[in-house]
Amino acid sequence: MEKIPLLHRLRKLPSGVLAPAENRRPFRLWMTGSLAVVMAAVMPVRDVSQAERSQLMRLLRHSQYGVNETVSRIEAMARDEGLPALALLRGEHPVLVLTSRAGGTPVVMQHADSHPSMPLSVMISESRSGGADVLVASFAVAPATQGWADLPDAAVADLAALPSLVDRALT
Repeated sequence: MEKIPLLHRLRKLPSGVLAPAENRRPFRLWMTGSLAVVMAAVMPVRDVSQAERSQLMRLLRHSQYGVNETVSRIEAMARDEGLPALALLRGEHPVLVLTSRAGGTPVVMQHADSHPSMPLSVMISESRSGGADVLVASFAVAPATQGWADLPDAAVADLAALPSLVDRALT
């Protein structure tokens, strides 16, 4: 089977949201509360170069606040919305992994040899223009497609609500 880079498999929807280009099931899709799985998914992305990160992640929102304040605001808003943090990995590029109302957090693997991705997580990076950028996994924003049918309805709703949750946290 020929490997196709992630960005070539994506298409842009009229709403401006990136979605899988084909309506096929991911290789694996499951819910977890395991911190070992979270670490396996998050650590490789945190340690890649800025150029590689921009291929794996997409900008969700820009924040006028610094990195720490942005993390605190998103975490507080998520908790208020019933999505407590499963993990908060601090550092140069903090990652906040949220727990779905369904319990646990979704994990996706597109191919057998791909790294797991946590679509209900955000990475916060210092912006070159000041403030911070809030990033999410590129393909993790269109759970309503056929390939995501195995997710509980509550998890699908939580994923769909993530952009507006971040908006409210940063206003």
